[in-house]
Amino acid sequence: MTLYGIPPAGLRRAMAPESGRDHAHAIADAAHAWWTSNRGGSGDRAIAVGTLAALALCAPSRPDGPDYGPLLLPLDDEQLVDTLRAGWNSFWTYDPDLTEAARPLHDWLSHPTDSDVRGLADYARILVRAGLLEYCSDTARAESDDVLGLLITRMRSYSERQSTGEFFTPAAAANNVGDILLSTDRRPGDLLLEPAAGTGTMTRAAAATMRYFGADPAEYRWWLNDLDPLNAACCAVNAQLWRLGQHVTVSCGDALKHPRLLEQAVQGRAERASAEQKARPVLYPTTTRPPFWPWQFTPPS
Repeated sequence: MTLYGIPPAGLRRAMAPESGRDHAHAIADAAHAWWTSNRGGSGDRAIAVGTLAALALCAPSRPDGPDYGPLLLPLDDEQLVDTLRAGWNSFWTYDPDLTEAARPLHDWLSHPTDSDVRGLADYARILVRAGLLEYCSDTARAESDDVLGLLITRMRSYSERQSTGEFFTPAAAANNVGDILLSTDRRPGDLLLEPAAGTGTMTRAAAATMRYFGADPAEYRWWLNDLDPLNAACCAVNAQLWRLGQHVTVSCGDALKHPRLLEQAVQGRAERASAEQKARPVLYPTTTRPPFWPWQFTPPS
């Protein structure tokens, strides 16, 4: 039995590509194809990537977890927007600083226009059909490639990437670099800094290498920085998808020319976000929320 043409979770897992990297590309391809066909280009990339990011954060915390697809399938556009707000509210409760760093992905939810929300429920169904929830609930799959980075790359034209000098390291190359860099001894508590992180794929490779050698990335400190605000926002979400733990800093700025100023800015943002979260526990007001939505106060583990 299928609902809205989408098979249940067990069948979606069985139908998913065997390779996690192939699965990530299939999700990004499906998302990009729908968006360009139905929304007429890539001008709303923050909404396209932000919707994928919010649903990714709300995936089950384990591969055999419950199927949240049926909670999403019946929603219309307005209800889907409300559900996205609820997801970011949960992230805000858990880590206000990273939620603030991810603001370029969700700030549009504060005052969305009719154009912003048009077709989003159909877009969400495309993501569910492509197996986004199953992909993100499996750490080994989720860290095999950077699905957010793949979608951003598809939504940026070649000329745009050329003008900014932007180059996303392919997953295979990042994995090789991770194997080389992490082959030496590392101690829990060490800081791993990526000053030009993009959306974080080198960090993804490093975390995967650590797990391969029996280490827990959550026992280390991570600092991911990029000049592009949308890229940095994706780093904040990826830190959760790749289970990097609670010692993660995400910044946006020139980490090579002005590291001290950047450090001060990040510290100030964290203090303001923490104070604001205490004063305003709910980031976005919501009228409804699915009854069994995953992690309300703790992230996937």
